[in-house]
Amino acid sequence: MKTQITAFAATLFFALNVQAADAVSSATVKVNVEGTEMPANVDAVTSASVVPEAYRQAVKPNGFTREGNKVRVLFVVGDPRHESVEWDLVNTAMKHFMDKGCEVELRDLYAIGWNPVITRETFFQAKDGFGKTPKDVAVEQLMVAPADYIVFAYPNWHDTPNAMVKGYMERVFQKQFAYRDTNKGLEGLMKGKAFYTIMNCGWIGRGRGGLGDGIDKNPIWDKYLTAFKTLDDDTAGFWGMTSLGRFCNDQTPANASKNYGKEIEALRADLVKHLDKTFKYTK
Repeated sequence: MKTQITAFAATLFFALNVQAADAVSSATVKVNVEGTEMPANVDAVTSASVVPEAYRQAVKPNGFTREGNKVRVLFVVGDPRHESVEWDLVNTAMKHFMDKGCEVELRDLYAIGWNPVITRETFFQAKDGFGKTPKDVAVEQLMVAPADYIVFAYPNWHDTPNAMVKGYMERVFQKQFAYRDTNKGLEGLMKGKAFYTIMNCGWIGRGRGGLGDGIDKNPIWDKYLTAFKTLDDDTAGFWGMTSLGRFCNDQTPANASKNYGKEIEALRADLVKHLDKTFKYTK
């Protein structure tokens, strides 16, 4: 009886403490099973970045040709909203590469209906290279093969590549295409290629650029960028590629800023400066 009362008391104490803590943190998961109506002015009230229409860019990539003397850059983009700051950075980068004489190709993963899921049926093909390469994967591998640089671009939703881009990495850069087994272990097959990431962020410590580019040398920024570097370097080593780092931005102009034009131009200029510091535009 005493044990039962003690157990009950402990349970009650735990419940009360959880409730008390929750009252402070508002951490209880509340599932909205009925949903809510989409606001008519969603662009004005969303927490996501929105480039005002007057400042949006429309850039068309010039595509890859059979000429072998130009640098080829493949953009792999996972963002469904073309009005986002992420897409503005992509457009800025594509235009700059073309202005420098490079050939640019674009894979807009949402637009092409990319399926990021490895199914039970395709698992061993992706993991071991067994069987015929799925048609959609083969198409993307034909895009990757001639590229000198691959630029992955996605918004920072959970501090890792989002599902579309991660699924592209897993399905396209599969065994026997991006790497293979040898007597000495895995060997990357993407030698001579390099990849780079453009990621617009919410907040990762106040900064713009790469490692060491935090405002006032904020240590939180460098912690995030160091973690990203570890991830990128490991992926590059796996594929036999070189990681050229990242351009991350968490100094996004407020959607309704009165100085939006100047602020977005400053962001674009910082990206271009980072590209010039990172890339070679000729072979």
